[in-house]
Amino acid sequence: MRSLASPLFKFSSLPSSSRVTAKSVFQGYTNTFKRNASMDVRHSTPINREYVSSVFAKRKPHYSNPQEMYLSEEVYKADIRNIWKQSWLFAGYTFQVAKPGAFFTYEVGNESLIIIKGKDQKIRAFYNLCRHRGSRLCSAESGHRSKLVCPYHGWTYTSEGALEKAKAMGDDFDPSKWGLHEAQLREVGGLIFISFAKNPPAFQEAYDVMYPEIKPHGFDQAKIAHQESYDIKANWKLVYENNRECYHCSIAHPEYIRSNYDTSFVYAGPDGKDGRIIDPENPKKSEIEQRMAEENERWKTLGLHASPDSSFPGAGWYRASRTPLRKGWVTESLDGQLVCNKLMGNFKDQDMGSARVHVLPNFWIHASSDHAVGTRLTPVSPNLTKAHVTWIVHKDAEDGKDYQLDKMLPFWKLTSEQDWKLCENNQLGVESDKYEPGPFSASKEAGLEKFINWYLKNVQKWDH
Repeated sequence: MRSLASPLFKFSSLPSSSRVTAKSVFQGYTNTFKRNASMDVRHSTPINREYVSSVFAKRKPHYSNPQEMYLSEEVYKADIRNIWKQSWLFAGYTFQVAKPGAFFTYEVGNESLIIIKGKDQKIRAFYNLCRHRGSRLCSAESGHRSKLVCPYHGWTYTSEGALEKAKAMGDDFDPSKWGLHEAQLREVGGLIFISFAKNPPAFQEAYDVMYPEIKPHGFDQAKIAHQESYDIKANWKLVYENNRECYHCSIAHPEYIRSNYDTSFVYAGPDGKDGRIIDPENPKKSEIEQRMAEENERWKTLGLHASPDSSFPGAGWYRASRTPLRKGWVTESLDGQLVCNKLMGNFKDQDMGSARVHVLPNFWIHASSDHAVGTRLTPVSPNLTKAHVTWIVHKDAEDGKDYQLDKMLPFWKLTSEQDWKLCENNQLGVESDKYEPGPFSASKEAGLEKFINWYLKNVQKWDH
């Protein structure tokens, strides 16, 4: 892909001399950095801030983004630095590290983390590098290790991150100073979030919103029924933008709209700023309102937290809600009937609607009474995003007895793959020389505008 950014170094910046020495070359590069103060020399990959800022300045409110925001290497580097390395990211589930020594790894950009449970029962996230000379400690995606042993020189760490053994380091070597570097980690009702930032966004407010919705589903007492990994040939922002609107659902998702009311809503007020309401022109408006009121009241009597509002509160990077499925549907499946006979958590009632959690920039999950499906995004390049989709059931549910994958998978496999194709088509169109930003639908895409505003606010924060 062609680079839309100006080159980092130009040979013309080097001193002109008939005798080029190492000193003169070094001085030339130094002068280049000094002249271009917008470049960030504190990180391994310099970023041309002046160029990136000029791209963001081109963005017109309530229109799709400038082409460079999806194609530019410079913007992508800013995304990694200011969004992905400063946000809370969903990493995985606590049941993946149920026992001491159990671990899985998660990679974002140039960083890799080992998420592992210690002998003290605490889950931690360690940077996946040895403190000796920086070797990658663990190349496996998941497994069990009683000790973390560097494959290079054998430095050995406990599951709590302490350096336990380092041969031939001399009497004055203090192993207590050379434990593994630790990243921030928080748990919410069986979900694990990590952050590379020294001072990530406050988490408690997000916890208070998410926990009441997901606790009844018992993710800490669950297991993976199936996983699918996808390489989506599209910028990560296009993938999340696709998730933030259902304007496309009537055309692209016949299975999804049979079970959900999402297409029945519109955003009210100028530019959709007054929030979502049921479309006044929907002929079934009264019926939908009645069902939602009845279901919310029923959930309250069952002790569930009912919050159908779909807005992103607080700092705007998290959301949790529970919404009814269409009448006759008790789960998100092709026919609306249970796909797992063993209900999640302590549910006794099959119809618990759809509990949903969204966390920007990389996670969403839909949870019914019998199963849940979570999606984790990871950027790879300006035009490639990995999606990891996980189907979750109660830990005691048995494959072939309580559930059959050929009944459980199709609903979200079809919906996800339909979306990935839409995103790839979107990327191909954005790469065209004829692409220009188009206007949003105020009644259908106000949620998309909220996502972009959150992104623009945070991607331009450089004082980390």
